[in-house]
Amino acid sequence: MKIESLIYHIHPEYMDHLPVNWEEIFKRKAPIVVEIGFGNGEFLAEMASRHGEMDFVGFELSITSFVKAQKKFYDLNLKNVRLVMVDGRFGLRELFHDDSVHAVYLNFPCPWSKRGYEDRRITTDDFIDTLSAVLEPSGEFELVTDDERYSREVLEKLLNSGKFDVEPIVVNPERFVQTRYERKWKSMGRKIYSVRSRKRSSSSIRRLIGGKVEDVHVKISRIDPKALEEILGRVFKREDKVFAVKGVFKSDDGSHILLKMISSDGGFEQHYNVSISRRSDFWIVKLDSTCQPYRTPAVKWSIREIARILEDGRT
Repeated sequence: MKIESLIYHIHPEYMDHLPVNWEEIFKRKAPIVVEIGFGNGEFLAEMASRHGEMDFVGFELSITSFVKAQKKFYDLNLKNVRLVMVDGRFGLRELFHDDSVHAVYLNFPCPWSKRGYEDRRITTDDFIDTLSAVLEPSGEFELVTDDERYSREVLEKLLNSGKFDVEPIVVNPERFVQTRYERKWKSMGRKIYSVRSRKRSSSSIRRLIGGKVEDVHVKISRIDPKALEEILGRVFKREDKVFAVKGVFKSDDGSHILLKMISSDGGFEQHYNVSISRRSDFWIVKLDSTCQPYRTPAVKWSIREIARILEDGRT
């Protein structure tokens, strides 16, 4: 893959303000279309090629998918696509202003149909609220799936929210742009189900991040060695914020400590490192720049709490 193709991958976790200023990213004002879980990028590529008047944003967690999609976009010389490697539920809520998204597409998400896995489905009630917040008036949401039960569940959620005008489920819809899975399953005789809706009214949602993004640095006067040992493996919880220290690494001279961290904000999980460095007469506790997370409440709390524990010696 040519290095030039990496222009499609953007990193909002490094930005000083969220939601993202998409006009600045794309260098123009245009309708924004989002695909959650873009796979190898064929749907985004075809849509962006057909609709040069629109800008497209894709969410995905697979590195392999990112490589394939970016190569495809570069070969087509597309200028109106950007990709973000983050959970689509988080990305849709945190990276877009209210009433700013023209359409959202969700093609063949995992239905997580087994009992006990309901929270893993992307189409939770919180996601429906996010849709009704970020979609522009009459903005469109479309789900396509091969799971009939899942399509009916999503339709009911949209109807029950009272925020959408919902069309009846369409079996084997004729879409101008189809995914590889869609073509494959139709050729095998499997049925495809489409749920389409348009925003009728807005929801008020709480974002984890908004406005200027705070960069947390904490200065402490000392480190208690026993407290440093005791935090390893501990799980800290406060409301819907959770973090744990998964590893502790020290430099030979003891002047630098690196903590391997994991945190969760209401289910949005992140892995990152916290750096603890000795200066002349104090220590600095901060995020390590080699692995930048989104600075969510759980991440910021983890830094402040670690600093407090290490200085006070009380867990």
